[in-house]
Amino acid sequence: MTESSVAPKTILGLPASLALYIGGVTAAATPVAVLAVAKIVMHPPTLGTALAVGLFFALTLIAELGPVPMDADGNSQVSISNVFIITVAILFGWKYAVPLAGLAIGIAISLARRDVMRILFNVSMFALAGLLAAVPVLVLGPAGDGHPLRLTVYILVGGTINLIGNAMIVSPAIALTEETSFREALVPGLRHSGAAFAIMSFLSALAANLWVLDAWLLVLLAGPLFTLTLYQRTALHSRIAARDARTDNLTGLGNHRAYQAALRAKIAESGRTGQPFSLCLVDLDNFKHINDTYGHPVGDDVLVRVSELLAAVDQGDAFRFGGDEFAVLVSHDELSAYREMERVQQRLARMDQISPEGPLTISAGIATYPSHAAEADALQRTADGALYWSKAHGKNRSCLYSPSVVRILTPREIELEAERNARLRAAKNLVRFVDARDPSTAMHSEIVSGLTEAIGLELGLEPGMVDDLRLGGLLHDIGKIGLPDAILRAPRSLTKEEYEIVKKHPEFGHSLLDGMGIDPVDDWVLHHHEHWDGSGYPSGLAGEEIPLGSRIILVADAFEAITADRPYRRAQSREAAIAELKAKAGTQFDPDAVDALERHLAKVHAPETVEAFA
Repeated sequence: MTESSVAPKTILGLPASLALYIGGVTAAATPVAVLAVAKIVMHPPTLGTALAVGLFFALTLIAELGPVPMDADGNSQVSISNVFIITVAILFGWKYAVPLAGLAIGIAISLARRDVMRILFNVSMFALAGLLAAVPVLVLGPAGDGHPLRLTVYILVGGTINLIGNAMIVSPAIALTEETSFREALVPGLRHSGAAFAIMSFLSALAANLWVLDAWLLVLLAGPLFTLTLYQRTALHSRIAARDARTDNLTGLGNHRAYQAALRAKIAESGRTGQPFSLCLVDLDNFKHINDTYGHPVGDDVLVRVSELLAAVDQGDAFRFGGDEFAVLVSHDELSAYREMERVQQRLARMDQISPEGPLTISAGIATYPSHAAEADALQRTADGALYWSKAHGKNRSCLYSPSVVRILTPREIELEAERNARLRAAKNLVRFVDARDPSTAMHSEIVSGLTEAIGLELGLEPGMVDDLRLGGLLHDIGKIGLPDAILRAPRSLTKEEYEIVKKHPEFGHSLLDGMGIDPVDDWVLHHHEHWDGSGYPSGLAGEEIPLGSRIILVADAFEAITADRPYRRAQSREAAIAELKAKAGTQFDPDAVDALERHLAKVHAPETVEAFA
C-alpha cells in the first residue's frame, strides 16, 4: 500500500473529519467577512455610527472576556456578547455585526492562549452568527423609523435565527469531537443554552429601543445584564451543589441519596413500561485488609478502579454508598445482570494486582423487579440476601436471588449477624496475636486452616462443613492466648507441670468461642486434641465419639507441627511427616483423615515446604 493511499488520521492534531469541518466553516465565513470589510471601506461610516459601533464592540469584547460558565468543569460557557451583536446587526447592519463579532471573540480567545484551530472555528462561527442575526433586515429591509414594536420583532426574530444558526454550526463540531450523533449534540445544546439566549434576545430588544430613544439610556441596561450574569452564576452554583449532594466525592458515582431516588424512579418507570430491571448490590472482598495493610491511598485507588468498571456496565447506573459498598441498577433481567457482574469480575481479575494475595475480587447479590419484589425496600432486602449468600460461600461470586437458596434475614437477625461477625473478627485477631507471640509459629493457624479445608474436600464433605473446617483450623489454638510466654517459647520439651497447663487451652478456647453462634466449630476446638484410641484430652473421647471436625484439625495440626521448625527441633520432610501420621493412624489419628491428607499432598506439585499446602 502506498503512502498516498492512506488517509491521514489527524490534521494539526485534530481528527481529520473535525479539522475538515472547521476548514469548511472557515471557508464559508471568510468571504462574508471580506465582503463586510470591503463594504465598510467603500462606504465609510459617519463619525456617530463609528463611535456607536466602537462602543458596542467594546461592550462585546468585555462580555467575551468574562463569560459565564455553564458547567462545573468550565467546558461550556456563555457570554452576554450576543446582546450587543444582535443589536448591532439590527441597528447598523450585517457589515458591522460580522467583523465586530469575529474580532471580539478572536481577541478574547487569543488572550486565553487557545490553539489556532479553535480560534479559527470560533471567529468563523461568530462571524456567520452575526450575519444570521441580520436576516430580518436583509429580508424585510431596515427597521425604518425605529418604532418599538417593529424594532422588537426584528430583534426577537434575529435572535432566534442567531441561536438556531449558532447551534447548527457548533453541534457538528461537538458530535465529531465526542463521536456522537448530530442530534445528540444539538438537543442538549439547545436545552442548556436556549433559555439564556432567549433572555439575551429580550435584552437586545431593550438595548436597541433604549439606543433609538436616547443613546445615554443604554446605561440602564447595566442592571438587567448584571442580573442575568448573577442569575446564571447562581443557577450554576445551585446545579453544582445539587450534584455534589448526590455524588460520592472519591469515585464520582452517585451516593446513597442519589441511589434511593434512582431506585424509586426506576420502579416507577418499570411500572409504566412493563420492562424489568435488576438491582445488583456489590461488596469489595477483603477491603479492610487492603486498607490496613497497604494504606488508605491504595484503598482509594482500589475503590476508583472498581467504580470505573461498575460505571461501564451496559445500561447500568452505578452508585457508592460509602466504604466498599456499591449498587448498580441495570436495565436488564437477572440473567443479563448476572453476566454483567461476571464481566466486571473477569476484568478485575485481569487488572494489575494491588497485593501479593491475588487480584481484586467482588461479591454481588442480584434481584429483579418486579419478579423478586414489588417495592423498593423488599427489592433491596432480596438483593442483600443474595449478596450475603455470595459472601458466605467463598466470595468472588455473584448470586441470583432465589427463595430456595437465599434466606431473607429479619432486621434483628441482621443485627445479630453483625454482632457475630464483629466477635468473630476479634477472635481471628486474637489467633494472629497468639501466632505472633512465637516467631516459630507465625503462620501456624493460617496453614492449619488451609490443610483442614483440603482434607474436607478430599473427604467429599458438604461445602458448608468445608467452610466451617477452614474456620475451625484458623481458631483451633485461640485458647493459647492464656498460656505464658515462657511455655509458648520454651526451647525444650515441656515439664509435666507445664504440659498440664498447655492441656487446658482447648477448654479455654471453647469458652472464648461460646455464644458466638459458630456451632459446631467451638466444639471442634474443644476436642481437637482427642485421640482415636481415647488417650487424648480434655474428655478422653475415642473413635467416632470425637467430632469429625476435631479429628481433621488434629491431623492438619500435627502435620504442620512436624514440617515446621520449632525451638527444640528442626522441621522434618513432608514424607517423614506423612509416615509418622500413618504410623499413628488408628491410635492417635483418624485413618480416613490421614489418608485424605496424603491424597491431597500427592496432588500438589510443590517443593517440600508447608506453605505450598496452605
